[in-house]
Amino acid sequence: MSKLIACYRGNVNAWECDQMGHMNVQFYMSRGAEAFGHLQNALGLSPARIREEKKGLRFKSLRIQFKAEVHAGSALHGLCGVREVVGDTLHGFIHLFDTAFDRLSAVFEFTAAYTDFVSDETLPLPADLRDTAETLSDEHPESYRPAPFSGTLMPSTALDHMFESSRASVNTWECDQFNHIEMRHVVGYFSDAATHIIGAVGLTRGEIRRRNLGSAALDYYTEFHAPIKMSAPIVLKSGLISAERKIFRFGHNLVDLDSGNIAVTTTVVGCYFDMSLRKSVALPDEFTNYPKEKWLSNQF
Repeated sequence: MSKLIACYRGNVNAWECDQMGHMNVQFYMSRGAEAFGHLQNALGLSPARIREEKKGLRFKSLRIQFKAEVHAGSALHGLCGVREVVGDTLHGFIHLFDTAFDRLSAVFEFTAAYTDFVSDETLPLPADLRDTAETLSDEHPESYRPAPFSGTLMPSTALDHMFESSRASVNTWECDQFNHIEMRHVVGYFSDAATHIIGAVGLTRGEIRRRNLGSAALDYYTEFHAPIKMSAPIVLKSGLISAERKIFRFGHNLVDLDSGNIAVTTTVVGCYFDMSLRKSVALPDEFTNYPKEKWLSNQF
C-alpha cells in the first residue's frame, strides 16, 4: 500500500508567472508550504492542534529542484511522504506535478524539527507524532529522489564581494499566525535578487531582451539558522559563487538587522535559455568574464 499523501491540487495563475513566461519560484514555494500543511495534518498535527499548542514542524533545511516549466493555466497536483525519522528530525519530500502531462515539475526535499512557535525552541518529537511518522516512513523507491546537492554550500558567514540585493521589513501579510515570515516570501526576496545579480555582472535588462534570453533556477538549497518575525528589518546579501559553461551559482545571506544574525543561507544553481526555443544556452560572456577573484567559492 502506498504511503504517499495527496497534498495539493490547483492551477497556475497568470499573475504568478514572471518575465520568463513561467511560474516564479516563490509561487512554487507557496504550493510547497500548502502541501507541508497537509503533511503535518496527516501526521496528527491538525490546524486546531497547532493553534492550541502553538507547536508544530518547521523546516531545518530545504532543497528545491526544478524539473520542468509550468505556465499560466497549468493544472497542478502534489504528493508528499516521509522518508525517515532520524533522532528528532523528520526527513520528507513533496512532489509537484504538471497534471495535464503527469510530469514532475518540482521536488522539495526537506528536514523538519518539532518547534515551539512562541519560544522558537526545538523540542523532542511527541510520542504520537513519532509513531505516526515512523508508520508512514518509506524509502518510496517508485518516487524520484534527487542526487545529493553538488558543490559547496553557502556558509552562514559574511564574505567579501557580496552586495546588497534586497532591503525590506517583514509585513504582517508575509507572516503566519505566529508572526513568522512564510517561506514563500523568503524565496520572493531571493527571486528579486536575481535581477541585481545580473546587473552586478554587467548585464542590463535591455541587453537580455535583445539577446532573447531568459534565466531559470535549477536547484536551491536553503538552511534555516534563526527565525525572522513580523516587522523585522532585513537585508539580503548576495554574490556570485561561480560561472562555468551553462551553469552559474550564487549565494544569499538573509540577515535580521535587529539581531545581526544571518537567519537564512541559500545556494542557487541556474542557467540561461533561449526564450523562443526554451532550451539552455551557454552563459553570457558577462558571467564567464566576471573576475574569478570575486567568486565567493574562493572563500569557502
